[in-house]
Amino acid sequence: MLLRRMGTLQVVIGHTSGALRDAAVLGYRVSPLFSYYSYHGPVFRVMLQVNRGRVPENRHYGFISYCPQCGNSQSYSWDELGKISCPCNNGEVSPSLVVSGPLWTGPLHDGDYVTEMLNLVGQWRWTSNRDTDLEKFLKQIIDESDPNLPFGYIKLDEIGSRAKMNTPSLSTLMSALQKEGYAVSRSHISPNSIKTNCPLTMCIQIARQLQNG
Repeated sequence: MLLRRMGTLQVVIGHTSGALRDAAVLGYRVSPLFSYYSYHGPVFRVMLQVNRGRVPENRHYGFISYCPQCGNSQSYSWDELGKISCPCNNGEVSPSLVVSGPLWTGPLHDGDYVTEMLNLVGQWRWTSNRDTDLEKFLKQIIDESDPNLPFGYIKLDEIGSRAKMNTPSLSTLMSALQKEGYAVSRSHISPNSIKTNCPLTMCIQIARQLQNG
């Protein structure tokens, strides 16, 4: 679930931690409005906003674990750093567990801000009668901004590899996840991937159910 490109964006934001702490001392808070990745380059860009008001110490700034054995990924605060474990190992520390950080573990975009960007696209007549690539991209970013979505993304290839099956289409799997009550969106970072609060093990189960009809 945690892959390099997503992690790099979070590291870019995390590298502002010194600025985050300095701003908090002065009574300000720093948060990302818009984050972008392109494989051309590759390119990593983050737009940050500074507002008055403090946020809880170390909020959205911690560590992320990934278990290659089961694919589970979780975020941890500084206080939890010595308690990192994986459900597939009965709550014990797994020798295969990979921990990254410190980095940003919060949302990469502000949905309201990106919605304003989309509205300006229409006002400035950067659109046609049908959706432009820019419109589609901003709508996808808005979908990614759902606060119920966790960090990272899941590649369909990983679901197929772990389930040892051909995966359903992206849209079919997303519809099934939504029917089960999970939040889900496409990922602009990896086209054949989804962002969802559904655990990988459950994604595999739902994919198998779709295959079996």
